[in-house]
Amino acid sequence: MDPVSYLFTAYLNTVQTNVQEHFAERYGTQITPVEIQYEGVEVAFQHQLWRIREKSVCGNVSHNLQAFSECTLKAKELFGELCSELSKAPQQNWKHGKFRTMYCNASVSFRPTVARVSASTEETELAKARQACNAATVAAMGNREPEVLREKRELCGAYEELKSVK
Repeated sequence: MDPVSYLFTAYLNTVQTNVQEHFAERYGTQITPVEIQYEGVEVAFQHQLWRIREKSVCGNVSHNLQAFSECTLKAKELFGELCSELSKAPQQNWKHGKFRTMYCNASVSFRPTVARVSASTEETELAKARQACNAATVAAMGNREPEVLREKRELCGAYEELKSVK
């Protein structure tokens, strides 16, 4: 390749790359991950096309229901606070307006997961019978002794009887 062709190709690649980067930035075409520490909780999410991808909000803790619930509640607060702060400040550049619109839309549309997980404090007769049946079933697994099988039948029979009454 002659030097002029090489130079022209390099120039075209540079211009094309700059145009693509500007387009991707301006229209938000790429998925952008964000992590923000907010009131002691790490709120992670992604945005694309200047919209928050709701399924990505707190996806890093989705395996833990309590942590996920707390995170999504904090995310809702965070989106509202960011919307409020960006609305107060004068618009400095085009990105400011895009971020304000994105966070304000999320503050209105995002629905957090609300979960309260706690241990049962009340032991009902039915719950006790179910636990006894489950324990007898486990004891009878792989055990063919008549006494163990009889106890399982009795305990599970009592549980089924209580269940049909309630």
